[in-house]
Amino acid sequence: MGRVAVVTGGAQGLGASIARRLNRDGLRVVVADVNAAGATDLAQALGSEDVALGLELEVTSDASVQGLMAAVHAAYGRLDVLVNNAGILKRTPSTELSTDQWMRELDVNLGGTMRCSRAAFDLLRAGENPSIINLGSVGSTLGMPLRLAYSTAKSGMLGLTRTLAAEWGSFGIRVNAIAPGYIDTDLMRSGFGEGVLDEQEILNRTPLRRLGSPDEIANVASFLASSDASFVTGILLKADGGVTIDGDFRPRSTRD
Repeated sequence: MGRVAVVTGGAQGLGASIARRLNRDGLRVVVADVNAAGATDLAQALGSEDVALGLELEVTSDASVQGLMAAVHAAYGRLDVLVNNAGILKRTPSTELSTDQWMRELDVNLGGTMRCSRAAFDLLRAGENPSIINLGSVGSTLGMPLRLAYSTAKSGMLGLTRTLAAEWGSFGIRVNAIAPGYIDTDLMRSGFGEGVLDEQEILNRTPLRRLGSPDEIANVASFLASSDASFVTGILLKADGGVTIDGDFRPRSTRD
């Protein structure tokens, strides 16, 4: 039987694009999401339960995460790739950020990654070219106003990624992170609608002068899950159009 992948937060956005790409790569895909109906709908669109399965998942619950891994084992008997994509974001001035919201964002974005990785360990260590792929962000590198909890969680994910890569490498488990830039998703575009992001300013700051597409992030995940990346572990792979390396402060009128 072929390799199996779990994609958390897989019912929409980047998670859905990654699930579709891994399915095209020939992996059986478990779409796991707090939105159980959305997870089921996407899995059914990918194929029969022999190749895709939609399951409900609340990443802040140990019991839910453990139940997911038990269901994966019951359905397919193995796990080879875990994509930790589930996340939330609320744009709030830091002075107005409640403790409850701070804890919630850290628990979903960072705690969920820890729980899912921990629960997947036994299955992954028996897998073929086992790989964990964590979704970071430009917020893992940049200071991003109005995103204190989110950026803190995504920065913490880098420490988690490096630590698990170092600790679990002897079991053959590779652990890497992707840091997407400004990707054309509903979540990112909501920032335009809220007036906290300026599309033209983003394009001006991005050397490639465009937004990324979800499929471009899925392509990176496909690489990290594949045998082509079999000696790659513990890295943060930026797929951001260059936004985090742009040091060009010339007047815009003088640029090519």
